[in-house]
Amino acid sequence: MSIFDLETDDQIKEFMQGEGKNLSKPYMELSRRIPNFSSKQLCHRWNYKLNPRLTDGPFTQEEKEFIYKWVNENTTASGKVRWSHCQKALENKFDKFRAVNRIQGMWLTHCRHLEHDLPKVFYCRKRVKTFNPPLILPKANPSGTKNATIAFSNVPILRPRPRLPTLIPNYQPEINVPKFKMLPLF
Repeated sequence: MSIFDLETDDQIKEFMQGEGKNLSKPYMELSRRIPNFSSKQLCHRWNYKLNPRLTDGPFTQEEKEFIYKWVNENTTASGKVRWSHCQKALENKFDKFRAVNRIQGMWLTHCRHLEHDLPKVFYCRKRVKTFNPPLILPKANPSGTKNATIAFSNVPILRPRPRLPTLIPNYQPEINVPKFKMLPLF
């Protein structure tokens, strides 16, 4: 159930299609006119639901493949993806304006399906998934006392996210398992 009613939605649409186009911070002005909602709530309502340019409906297979390729090529070394840039590239190629959260949700759903097929070294989310336990690093000693140097905290090592080697469903990674020689028991 939405916290927005039809009257509020009409006010948001009217403002954003009229005066809101010319303002540098339209959501701040809109929140002054509709005091029951914050500017962030109004921004999300416009960008994800009410914008008439938004395309609803499922993604086509071509759009999905474009997003997979775009994310693999444009992910930063720290693992961040600029979803608004992906949205613009998708609009330029397919002439469909999709909400950023729908693009990101489709990608994360795809990653959940890939997690079962790929080894644990590859991942698609911000959290690091490895078999290694977290490294224990000493905390900084702000006060200079001995007790502060003894305190430790569990801090995981953040590594840059490796690129997915391919998005082919039948991908079989090459795994080198060391071979051991059987020794006699006596």
